[in-house]
Amino acid sequence: MKTLLISDIHGNLEALEKVLSVESWNVIFCMGDLVDYGPSPEECVSLLKCKADVTVRGNHDNAVSFGMDCGCSYEIKELSQEVRKYTSKVMSTENVEYLGSLPIGASTKNTFITHASRGDLFGYLRPDTPVEVFDVFNDLEESVVFIGHTHIPMDRHVKGRRYINPGSLGQPRDGDWRGAYAFFEDEELYFDRVGYDIDTTVEKMKNAGLPSRAVRILREGKVVP
Repeated sequence: MKTLLISDIHGNLEALEKVLSVESWNVIFCMGDLVDYGPSPEECVSLLKCKADVTVRGNHDNAVSFGMDCGCSYEIKELSQEVRKYTSKVMSTENVEYLGSLPIGASTKNTFITHASRGDLFGYLRPDTPVEVFDVFNDLEESVVFIGHTHIPMDRHVKGRRYINPGSLGQPRDGDWRGAYAFFEDEELYFDRVGYDIDTTVEKMKNAGLPSRAVRILREGKVVP
C-alpha cells in the first residue's frame, strides 16, 4: 500500500495540483491546514474532498470554521489574522462546514493521523522537541503517527513509536520553497519535493490583495520579516 502524505496545503492550488499530477499512490492522507496564507483555499478544499482518503482538521481549518484564534506563534500571528479575512471571504459555506466537520485525530490500521499533537490542534512536535512532550501518545495502540503543523519534515522515533511529518506542501518553512511531501510504503518512508508554478501562485496572491510578506515567505520557504 503506497500512501501519499501531504500536509499544510494553505490554499496553494498550484503545489497541490502539481504533486497530484506527477505522483501515483493508493491512498492519500492529509494532515490538515488546507486554508490560509495562499490564494486558493476554496479550490484546495474542493479538490481534497474528492481526492484524499483521510483528512484531519488543522488549526487554521479550525479558525476559519469556528471564528477562533489559530494559536499561531507571535512571529506569524498578525499575518495569519490578516490573510484569514481573505480566506473567510472567498470560502463557500459548504466548504467552511466541511472543514469544521473534520476530525482532530483519525486511526487507520497501524497509523494515527493528526495535525499537531494528540487531541491538540496547537502543540508543536519538532525534531528537537523534548521526548516527554510525546507522552500524550503513550497509551496509543498505533505505532506510527502522521503529523503536520510545523512545516518541517521529520522522521523521529520516540519510545518505540514513529512520528512522521512530510513537511508543508503549500507553505514550506525549512528554507526550500518547493512543496514538501512524502510516501509511506511497507514501513519505508520517502521524502520528496516538487517544484510548481510559484509565479502563478504569487500573481494570484497579489491580485487577491494578500500581504506582501505572505509572498516573501512563500518565495523564501521560511518566515521572513
